[in-house]
Amino acid sequence: MNLLILPILLPLLTAIVLALLRGASRTEKTICLLADLFLTGWVFWLLIQVDHHGPLAMVAGGWAAPYGIAFVADRLACIMLCLSMSVGTVVLVYTFASVSTVQQHHFFYPLFHIMLAGVNWAFLTGDLFNLFVSYEVMLIGSYGMMMVGASRRQVRETMKFIAINSIGSTLFVIGCGLIYATVGTLNMADLCRRTAELTGVQAHLVTVASMALLVVFAMKTAAFPLFFWLPDSYPIVPAGVNGFFAGLLTKVGVYSLLRLFVMVLRQEGSGFALHLLLILSGFTMLLGVLGAMCQWEIRRILSWHIISQVGYMVMGIGLASNADPLIARLAIAGTIFYIVHHIVVKSCLFLIGGAAGRVVGTQRLKDMGGVLELAPGVAGLFLVAGFSLAGMPPFSGFFSKFVLARAGLEGGHYFIVFIAVITSFLTLYSMAKIWSYTFCRDRVLAAPHRPYRALAAPVAVLVAVTILMGLWAQPFMRLANAAADDITDPTRYIQAVFDIPSIRQPVEHAERSTHNDPDRLVDALADSAARSGDAGALRAPRLNPLIPPHQAVALDADP
Repeated sequence: MNLLILPILLPLLTAIVLALLRGASRTEKTICLLADLFLTGWVFWLLIQVDHHGPLAMVAGGWAAPYGIAFVADRLACIMLCLSMSVGTVVLVYTFASVSTVQQHHFFYPLFHIMLAGVNWAFLTGDLFNLFVSYEVMLIGSYGMMMVGASRRQVRETMKFIAINSIGSTLFVIGCGLIYATVGTLNMADLCRRTAELTGVQAHLVTVASMALLVVFAMKTAAFPLFFWLPDSYPIVPAGVNGFFAGLLTKVGVYSLLRLFVMVLRQEGSGFALHLLLILSGFTMLLGVLGAMCQWEIRRILSWHIISQVGYMVMGIGLASNADPLIARLAIAGTIFYIVHHIVVKSCLFLIGGAAGRVVGTQRLKDMGGVLELAPGVAGLFLVAGFSLAGMPPFSGFFSKFVLARAGLEGGHYFIVFIAVITSFLTLYSMAKIWSYTFCRDRVLAAPHRPYRALAAPVAVLVAVTILMGLWAQPFMRLANAAADDITDPTRYIQAVFDIPSIRQPVEHAERSTHNDPDRLVDALADSAARSGDAGALRAPRLNPLIPPHQAVALDADP
């Protein structure tokens, strides 16, 4: 399916066209809005197709996997694509009213679409080195976005951001090289098959090599202890785009952790990384929310809360190490649901902060006040989004945290659940602090009341989604459970990449025709595989999510 790479190609082509139209403001906005609306509809259609018919894959250049570059759309990838395009389109509409003419003149919209292409690329790629390439494309766009209309502070923080990500890129290449040297492939589906058979020294080598990638993804995710770069970087991004940064960029790291350490790396001892992530999640949640409590500017408070909320997602990934497959699947489903919730709510809060700042002229809490009187609609939007972030019913935050807490309690991880509950109450305190200083008290500054309705309208769409996810959670949870099945049992993912035909029907026919004669049964199966054009299909290990991954090959071993 060659159209599978449309979420990558269309934003890149849009960026080129917009760069050529520099200066034609209205034309630029029209083209990018039409392109993003079309692509948003297309990725939702893709999600429906994948949900009904299973993963779709293509290998670039006509090469056979694992030699060609694979792109794969399973349920998790499609969920992330839908979030990327939906939030991206909402942010785009928001920027029509928030981005200045000077910022637009400095290639604002082309850079935004380059970043969007990189994010979509990361979700679709089925190759580890290609994931590195997607990160670089995403970072090129984000560097440019941070420097648009550069002030002295923007330049300083952008240089820090570039330095940190350069270190991460170096470690990423090293990790890819070590895994390729040990396993002999970087194709994710092939890694699933090969690592499932590894034990002993080779398995330990893969685990050690994967630690370099864990550091990279933890840095991108802003997990403890590698979160120090985020609170200073995100607040300097132009108004509106910080909503996309806050919602999507760190979640690319969470997605990579989930994809690699739960689905792809299945060698003996692979649980070590998940146990480590579970420990780090507690520190990430607690230190992130404590950092937020000390801040007095809306963007910095929300930036610290990105860190604390990332801790919940990392916690869910860590809980997947549980030996009980039902608990592991529940934890992964809860993580996916939480990712959806957080992308929507965190983007929403940053955009609301921008609207409140527009009304009173600042985002410093001690200089704010009176927004409830001046802009009651913005106040109502914040109330819903703030309650949802803190995990209050009946909004999406409550349900997502409930699922993760249940997985933790059933798995016996009582202390990490206790930290998660404490973090929720402290988050509620932070939201109450913003509410009391920004909305409830009398106005402090005599700044003129500037129009805000064009900013509030797109935010209302995201608020409606978080209400819908809370009141009508069952369809979202069903999809999260199905995506969790794809992650914990990658058999269909592997079949999609290698185009392995199902051998269930030949097996049933062979059993009927050979009357349980073992020798004749083996010959019949070999003939069926040869006729299907893939004699190696019978040698592929059957992966069973009910037993540890490194023992999966035992199902096919001789007694």
